Amino acid sequence: MCKLDFESWRNELNDQKLRFPLGFKTFEDVILPQYAIKVLDDLTNGEAIVSTGVGQHQMWAAQFYKRPRQWLTSSGLGAMGFGLPAAIGAVVPNPNAIVVDIDGDDIFMMNVQELATWEDRFYKANRAHTYLGDPSREEEIFPNMLGFADACGIPAARVTKKEELRKAIQKMLDTPGPYLLDVIVPHQEHVLPMIPSNGSFKDVITEGDGRSY
Repeated sequence: MCKLDFESWRNELNDQKLRFPLGFKTFEDVILPQYAIKVLDDLTNGEAIVSTGVGQHQMWAAQFYKRPRQWLTSSGLGAMGFGLPAAIGAVVPNPNAIVVDIDGDDIFMMNVQELATWEDRFYKANRAHTYLGDPSREEEIFPNMLGFADACGIPAARVTKKEELRKAIQKMLDTPGPYLLDVIVPHQEHVLPMIPSNGSFKDVITEGDGRSY
């Protein structure tokens, strides 16, 4: 049986990591998505089971949450709305594990009804890229994710300021059962570096190069 040699490819990847290291800027008290994921990684010691939907949040999670082999994602050209039901599925065989769905707002809404899945397993079965608003004007934020959670009897909170994020994530982690934390991030933030469709490493988009795709 022929053994494949990936040494040249690994060398190429290592070279690209040196040329385009991961990083992000900070902007006063705005919560960047990369920072939110790093705080989650810190507070869980990287030991949570993480699921994602499909999109930029999926790539940020892959970049900044470091734990291997506890990663649930539908990968490239995958299923939008995968994250929340995947997280629920992970809890069933791992009831004592911390399971976190890192999701985007519109992706989360595709299967938001899955929050109701919990009603028969918890609480003694008692039933009870789009511009979506400016984080600095909370009354303009749409949709009201807290309203979704309330409709399904799920505890929830929203955080818009960087200095409040750690406490908010810790409260989420300390709350038994499901919990929705709505972290408001600027819609202008994008994943970088980025290779455009049908491009190669020579076409990589970096901050400040002036290109738009």
